[in-house]
Amino acid sequence: MNHSIQRHLKMRFFQALLVLLLPLSQSAFAALPIQKIPLSSGATLYFVEARTIPMLNIGMDIQAGSVFDPKEKSGVADMTANLLKKGAMIGGKKRGEAYIADKISDLGAVFSLNASSELTSIRIKTLSKEAILDEVIQHVSDIIANPVFDPKVLEREKALEISGLLESKMKPEFLLGEQFNKMMFQGNPLGTATTVLDIKNIQIEDLKKFHQTYYRAKNINVLIVGDASVATATNIANRLTQQMVKTSEVNLTIPPFKELPNRPLDQRMVNIAHPSQQAHIRIGINAITRNHPDYFPLFVGNYILGGGGFVSRLMNEIREKRGLAYSVSSYFYPAKYSGYFVAGMQTKKEQSQQAVDLLRATIDAFVNNGPTDDEIVAAKSNLVNGFALRIDSNGKLLENLSNIAWNNLPLDTLDVWTNQVQAVSRADIQRAFKKHLDAQRMITVVVGGK
Repeated sequence: MNHSIQRHLKMRFFQALLVLLLPLSQSAFAALPIQKIPLSSGATLYFVEARTIPMLNIGMDIQAGSVFDPKEKSGVADMTANLLKKGAMIGGKKRGEAYIADKISDLGAVFSLNASSELTSIRIKTLSKEAILDEVIQHVSDIIANPVFDPKVLEREKALEISGLLESKMKPEFLLGEQFNKMMFQGNPLGTATTVLDIKNIQIEDLKKFHQTYYRAKNINVLIVGDASVATATNIANRLTQQMVKTSEVNLTIPPFKELPNRPLDQRMVNIAHPSQQAHIRIGINAITRNHPDYFPLFVGNYILGGGGFVSRLMNEIREKRGLAYSVSSYFYPAKYSGYFVAGMQTKKEQSQQAVDLLRATIDAFVNNGPTDDEIVAAKSNLVNGFALRIDSNGKLLENLSNIAWNNLPLDTLDVWTNQVQAVSRADIQRAFKKHLDAQRMITVVVGGK
């Protein structure tokens, strides 16, 4: 039996053992070790070596989110990311989108870009075979560092974006999210909604300036999970960032995310008329960022309240007991600069007010009385026993790595995750929910209600 087969079998045995031991021992290793490596380019590498399959998942998280869009030109961050794959100087030659798409596909790789409010994320999935990997990295590094923003392509993409936006504005779920964000973010650029006029205002120079300003090596976390040594991973990360702009420091501060004020109910609720067959309901309040010490009490508590599917309080009260909705859920969205809690559902128009009242009442009862001991035991069991499924692929490990790096969490976060879940007490949940879910500040949006 050769060395590579032996290594493969050992790793498979370790993974199987991990799944079996997690429910029994909270000190079991949760994931392979994370290495944090400063790069000569100024970027930072976060690396997990996982040799089970000859593949690499590579990510680049750039502090270039829509929060930095120019005023009255919301959408620049998204459009910049969109056009990066549609034209670049590759190997000293100008290449168009067809060449780029075909080349990446021919190499058997996957390459995507996405801009969110806080960052722009680049994801690459490729074979680790040296000849293929070398070509993928060379192409991607050129695409990211040397884009060619074609005016004709920009006008086409703007037209498509406007068409999609106008179509979305007819959908109740889009109107719900737009109004909810408007109320939740209170004008903060983290929640700015893109308008048709914003898109029309975007010009080539805006994309060039945004790229030169924010796509900088010092502004990037490189994430690598898979079949590579430390030396290989470091080389890949340096190649991906070496060509990036090395400008002076830019101001990356953003306005603080303000708490919602204490107001009468009629000033915290918006009803939007819509001819849809069902009413779309969302209730929420600003909450915590990911690195807040109350994260685990709120996380475990919300699993009981509305995050645990059919075993949650909301599902039991609203669906099982009264049949007001097919599905109802709640979750905390803890990002780096902002965070909020949201609960939502759809129901028949004529029973929308009843559903809103019950949704509020169920949340209030949980905040005031907390969970039962049996609910806590069941929640912890489900979360801990299901933890292996959160890290059972390189892709999932990469996204966990991204979360750790972006939110400045400890490198052993995955190793101690189950311990932190188990350490949450009933008192912790009650204290955290009473602190962060104030009913007098909670906003409500209903689209298509009676």
